[in-house]
Amino acid sequence: MENNSLFKKRTIQPGEAELFICNDFVLGVKREKEGWFVKVFEDCTDINEVDKEAISEGEYFHSGKSNSLVIAPALQHKPLVFKGNKMLIAPHQRLTFFVKIPLILQLYFSKIQDENLLKEISSSRLSDTWFGEPDNGVAAFALGSGYQLEFNEIRSTEVEAVCPVTIFNDWEQQLEIQRLIIKADNMTLFKNDTKIVTSVVKLEYKGQDTISSVNYGTSKLYHGENAVLLTKARSNDTKSLLKANFHFIRNIYNRTE
Repeated sequence: MENNSLFKKRTIQPGEAELFICNDFVLGVKREKEGWFVKVFEDCTDINEVDKEAISEGEYFHSGKSNSLVIAPALQHKPLVFKGNKMLIAPHQRLTFFVKIPLILQLYFSKIQDENLLKEISSSRLSDTWFGEPDNGVAAFALGSGYQLEFNEIRSTEVEAVCPVTIFNDWEQQLEIQRLIIKADNMTLFKNDTKIVTSVVKLEYKGQDTISSVNYGTSKLYHGENAVLLTKARSNDTKSLLKANFHFIRNIYNRTE
């Protein structure tokens, strides 16, 4: 990542503190002799308004003698629900669109490995929602309905990932996307020249009586010729891919008498 990037490895000496602006809050980190104080200053976007001494009122993580701190990007640990905004796909047609996903900040000491994780902080607050039927659905976050049809037109910040979604309507009727689940824990993060991009979500819809298929992959169009891997998927559980990916979908057709 770039030298001025939020996502990088940095050295903080004992007694020193650093502040990082992220959306509508400031993240404060203070190094102690063998640990770290971490505090989020809510509803604040000016580091000059933050008293660094107040960082010691936050959580304390005892980690040992390493003075290295790594802030890394990650995807959400729960699925995301995209609400279709009058999106319709004709029979046997393929639609590709792009959504933005707020990232998680992962704080590690020394280096990126599971046992060195201090804390995860969401860059944006997402609303809780439910996907599926009451008795067999899953807890998820609401992603909203915003999207772009052109990859080059979507503008994202450093704490957002662009997610390409491709849906093939392998059905004899027109398909209206009402609610679509994006299983963020199965996706990988990559860095191209200008953006952080997730795996490509590829879905095939075969009708209301058949579970749609889904897979995640890379594309030179979005990840570049030499995709730079930032963060691996949280889960490689393929069983979750066999569950329903659409909900409340109805077909639109003209009925002739």
